[in-house]
Amino acid sequence: MKNVPNDKIQDIMVVENLQDIRLIFSKKHNMILKLVMEKEMSISDIARALNINPGSVHYHLKELEKRGFVKQVREEIKGGIVKKYYRSAAKRILLDSPDFNKMDDIRVDRPEGFVARLIESIEYLGYHLPPENREDAEELLSRYDKRINDMLIEIQGSGLENFVDDGMVIRRVSQMILMMRAKEDPELNRVYSEFNKLFIKYE
Repeated sequence: MKNVPNDKIQDIMVVENLQDIRLIFSKKHNMILKLVMEKEMSISDIARALNINPGSVHYHLKELEKRGFVKQVREEIKGGIVKKYYRSAAKRILLDSPDFNKMDDIRVDRPEGFVARLIESIEYLGYHLPPENREDAEELLSRYDKRINDMLIEIQGSGLENFVDDGMVIRRVSQMILMMRAKEDPELNRVYSEFNKLFIKYE
């Protein structure tokens, strides 16, 4: 057995980079991260737990490691084969609002299955989607995502960071302005109205 030099596991990691947040919400990255938050695991351990190809696990694990979410904690050598064990870099990972002062281009294609996961999350929070409404709901949520995306870009381009250098202030003000503009936006008002027709709230 060989111990790998490594920093101590953090208690809490706060993530605010938009690309990092996207990575965490990617399905396979998220499943892998949850596993190694509980205990150290090897690639083969993870592959068996998730019933997926070890090559796929290796690819997604290396992306998480590159972003600093997981780290190698030790190695074992058995029969000439090196078995590496990984653990999450923190016991808890919290998501903060994206830093509008450091945001990369957010006009990117959403990952495959993004809208489907939106629907699953909405249903988890108490809104039922009848099967016959699913196609319309997918189109509606795509419209919503595009409009919110456009509004975020407008706020990002406002030059607020040149007026104030406090990142917390920039985030909070940006959130407030986004909410106020959303209330007054005709397209989003249409989306909200159609949402209530497609989704049924559990009583």
